[in-house]
Amino acid sequence: MRWMATKADTDRLPAFGEHAGHAKRDTLRSSVGGAPERYVVARLERRRQQMSATRQSVRILDVGCGRGDTVAWLLSEGWDAWGVDVAADYLARGRPHLMRAGYTGDRLRLIPDDGNLPFEPGSFDVILSNQVVEHVRDLEPFVDGIRGVTRPGAVGLHVFPARWRLVEPHMRMPFVHWVPKGPVREQAIKMMLRIGAGAPYFAEYRINERAVIFATFSHEETFYRPVSQIREIFRDHGFACSVSIPSRLKLKGRLPIVARPLAPALAPLYWTFGSVYLETVRRAGHREA
Repeated sequence: MRWMATKADTDRLPAFGEHAGHAKRDTLRSSVGGAPERYVVARLERRRQQMSATRQSVRILDVGCGRGDTVAWLLSEGWDAWGVDVAADYLARGRPHLMRAGYTGDRLRLIPDDGNLPFEPGSFDVILSNQVVEHVRDLEPFVDGIRGVTRPGAVGLHVFPARWRLVEPHMRMPFVHWVPKGPVREQAIKMMLRIGAGAPYFAEYRINERAVIFATFSHEETFYRPVSQIREIFRDHGFACSVSIPSRLKLKGRLPIVARPLAPALAPLYWTFGSVYLETVRRAGHREA
């Protein structure tokens, strides 16, 4: 695909993830702040009860763990947590903290170039991914890798922005991710920057250069898909899927008591224009090795 930015443009400008204040660029120093949202914690506890297990015996994998903030918090709360990511530099910023807490550095592992998750088959009871699915270029190998390292009955909790979310959450710009990738999207991004919309990153650069930084990220690192397509891929790889039940439960937790009966009606709007809470269960007997 050709669009306005040239290779020379992108080579001389920083990557979007290098913006000042990006937490993953700093060394992890504490598990405080790494707690998943209450909804996810409640679902983990429900899974533990279903297994009639202790926290220490529930093995959790955070896919796209970054520095390992969530892994560090889960370990501090007694869960058997591990993490994987494609970014070696992020992992390196989290390992020292885990080692100071008495854990081995290999709790955070690098996903190799072949994409296979570096664990034995059937290793995990729970898979977490938070704001990851929208960054996966090819979703089928991603899902197949998850299937390979989970046991039958394992639960997945995947949270990611909806395709039609009004504001793109990384660039903090309204509607630009609705525009097809290419020159038109870059022009939309540039227009937003000109009117002061969007994240205040790279303010030291000119508008045209900022547009290249933002557009390169948007084109190469974000992949918004219909929920129906994502569910179909998970189902084809041996997972039962639900977005309606988790969305209703999430909304009930956020709405005032008087408004909670509206949760079933509001759930489709939430996963269409807000955030998707996809829960999966690994079915037994699907293409077992």
